[in-house]
Amino acid sequence: MQNQRYALQKNLNIYWTVIDTVSDRKALVDGFVMDMLTVDEAEELVNTLNRAESHAILAPAQREHRDRRRQ
Repeated sequence: MQNQRYALQKNLNIYWTVIDTVSDRKALVDGFVMDMLTVDEAEELVNTLNRAESHAILAPAQREHRDRRRQ
């Protein structure tokens, strides 16, 4: 299994932060820092971001494979 780009980090009391493991900084989504989230919000966001990252990485390879099959 490949390393995931986004991870959870415990913050204050009941809150969590989503961390971009590549930059080792708090994740930004549409210019907003992903901080002070509930555990449910943070887990859902980490899963969504990692899924999007995975699709972005796989998409070029899938297009290349599809294009080769058409030739």
